[in-house]
Amino acid sequence: MTYRTSRSAVEAGTTALAAAAFLIVPFVAIASLDFAWAVLVGAAVFVVLYAFREWVFDALDRIVYRSRFKRSETRIIMEFAERIGVSFTILDLVEAVREKLEKTADISVILVKSNTWEVIYQSSSASASDPLTLETLERNFREWSEGFCFINEDLALANDNEAARGFFVNAKGFHVFFLTRLCPLIELEAFRTLYGELRIYFDRVITISDLFEVASLSKEWELIAETQRSFLPRTLPSPAKLDLAVVYRPLVKVSGDYYDAIQIDESRTLLVVGDVSGKGLAAALIMGIIVNTVRVALDKSDLEGLVKSIDSAVREMGFDDKYTVMFLGVADTQRRSLRYVNAAMADPLVISQTALGPKVRRLEPTMGLIGLVPLERIVVEEIPIRTDEIILLASDGVTEVEDGAGARLGETELFERSLAQASRLGASDFVSSVSGMLYSFVGDKPLKDDVTILAAKVGRLWD
Repeated sequence: MTYRTSRSAVEAGTTALAAAAFLIVPFVAIASLDFAWAVLVGAAVFVVLYAFREWVFDALDRIVYRSRFKRSETRIIMEFAERIGVSFTILDLVEAVREKLEKTADISVILVKSNTWEVIYQSSSASASDPLTLETLERNFREWSEGFCFINEDLALANDNEAARGFFVNAKGFHVFFLTRLCPLIELEAFRTLYGELRIYFDRVITISDLFEVASLSKEWELIAETQRSFLPRTLPSPAKLDLAVVYRPLVKVSGDYYDAIQIDESRTLLVVGDVSGKGLAAALIMGIIVNTVRVALDKSDLEGLVKSIDSAVREMGFDDKYTVMFLGVADTQRRSLRYVNAAMADPLVISQTALGPKVRRLEPTMGLIGLVPLERIVVEEIPIRTDEIILLASDGVTEVEDGAGARLGETELFERSLAQASRLGASDFVSSVSGMLYSFVGDKPLKDDVTILAAKVGRLWD
């Protein structure tokens, strides 16, 4: 029984028990109560049973998950998938194969380009390096559509993993074959997870390759800018009780600013705003890598883990002078809280509606730059959020912009006063108001930095 079937069985069982209890308890109550009280008791019992059923299901689901994924064979595949999530080049993939598969479990891998069947990497084991192996795999699977499947003893299609001697993935123009007899011992969901991570990885490799090719061969910076913009979300999510809006205006075609908003579940949303040091191709590339690192993370609520993954990704690019400042925050409308890490980001703000009028709070940095010096301590802070509050995340191109007299916008009374006045607006009108204030402040003076403004307005939390 796989994790999915076990989970479905647990869900069906807990639902059936809750339904049976709901039918029995109100029936007993009706026998001794009048109709109105019986209805009230029935409604109360329904609410209690629903909450209890959810709690029991979550607890049992965690037990099932641990029991299915605790096997060392399954952990090997899951750890390899996690490593792929922070890989950006073919060399990264090869290193992951050698460290996580060949060395740990003697799993052989063959990586080929689908259209030409050119071998990009081949494990040195006898089974993988045998010319007949590659010839047979090409004959059986070259025309196979995207997806993953299992391989039997004859290097042909296997029905399932129970008697498989390997599996393969076809994704984004690449075939990856994994030769191992551990397949029957591996949880089926782990194969699906690996397939998903490989699809995202090859997408990332192709995008980065295109970025470098355009920069080095055609010098068409508009195409580079379009590629970079593809890293950013085309639209923001629409979570319940959280209104999101953004203004993004790069100074030149290629920017180091980035933003994202990712809905984790019904009540939690991850907010991201950051700025990579410098301008040009290197900053654009690192920006894209950071955004992708966040998106492929398995647990987007683990802020400390996200910071570590981003730091590792930036360092692995090998640019000695590149780093990022950023804000990562999880807005939770159910717990009515904002958990966040502020890595030297310029003055994230929370604007509250109080009896004395709007109040502006600044969220101080909790750590230093990411990707430049070794991380010593990652501090995650948590604050309550309330109905009608606005979380404002803006790059330093907003707060540090100067007027003709050299005054910085973020240090003026105009800044907080204007924010307070606009805080009663919806998120879209609010960011438009902040953007308008910025351009009014500088007047005819040209901007010197990118402008990114992300706002999240909290809805009615008590409904």
